Amino acid sequence: MPRFSLRASRFYLLALACLGVGPALALDLPNPAEPEAQALVKRFQADYARIKADPNFFKPPAAPMAMPCEVPQRDLYQPLGLFMAIPEEAEKIRLMSRKQLRDMGMDPDTAAKPMQYSNIRITPLKAACKDGKLEGDTDFLVQFDTLMENVNNMDLGTRKVKMTMKMGTQQASRYFLTFKDGKVQDGDRYHANQLSMRNETLYDDAQMAQTMAKTKIPDAPEPQVSLYYMNFSSGQMATFTVSMAPKITGGLFGVNTSFQQQLDSHFTSGMSGPVNKMVMYKNDKFFMTSETPMKNGTYHGEQVQVQENYLKASGMRLDQMPGMEKARLVTVNGVEMLETRNCFIAGVLTKAQTCPKD
Repeated sequence: MPRFSLRASRFYLLALACLGVGPALALDLPNPAEPEAQALVKRFQADYARIKADPNFFKPPAAPMAMPCEVPQRDLYQPLGLFMAIPEEAEKIRLMSRKQLRDMGMDPDTAAKPMQYSNIRITPLKAACKDGKLEGDTDFLVQFDTLMENVNNMDLGTRKVKMTMKMGTQQASRYFLTFKDGKVQDGDRYHANQLSMRNETLYDDAQMAQTMAKTKIPDAPEPQVSLYYMNFSSGQMATFTVSMAPKITGGLFGVNTSFQQQLDSHFTSGMSGPVNKMVMYKNDKFFMTSETPMKNGTYHGEQVQVQENYLKASGMRLDQMPGMEKARLVTVNGVEMLETRNCFIAGVLTKAQTCPKD
């Protein structure tokens, strides 16, 4: 797995300046309190600089190598982020989503269809086999498209309008994994992902389509790049995503949209229990934290979330927002935040009046 020093980071920053893309690295970085998280921020700087300096990082080579041995689909798809592309696994998620909606008193038919995968291409950039199984350090390029489609009927009183939302992506990922006897090892794992998103909403009513077109938010002008660092042995994970976030202002003929570079950072610890803790930053500002008890590898107990008071900007109160009946305002480091509590039982979000404590 590649590692990069601060000296390497400075080298790549210089390379980016020569390429004329230096401003893209002017990120407002978080400053987490934990030493492990601080080290990951520095590593992200170096890795992201390397990616931005290499225009071919997410592209296959002109003469790609062949897979060194035959690998069962599940053994390859699962560690390479394609688990949901396995039909039987997608069906399990579909049934689970319907059950969760029923348990929450909602119509299970409103569940989104399982994500559809297409154009899946897996290119080994570095891989070797021993006794017919993957062995040692590997580097895989994974490319695919996804599509999620959700259909809803809007009751406007005098008429009903069918609304079809389509969310599509084009993705490319680089996975740096270590295999032993065909299985991924539980040490450090690192992968990088580039994602271009395209959203479309269709209406079977021309008047509604014309009205909604005035408020449509355009797709981001650049793909987002995410870097993932995981260590299942220690139960830690960090994710950094650089994207172009929309900034919306009102205009005479509709909305005006501009885009600003944004860094979202997520730090997770305790993935194997007993308490899963997540801290999120938006650029260099604290955004949200959550703590959830774990049992048998799944959420089990009361989850406490504290996040930025997003209602304040719109002038809304808690009692004006559905689903916020149990929320309350708290102060963290002098900043007003929202605290919400949810109950999970064996990994399922429930409306139980008494949440388990074991």
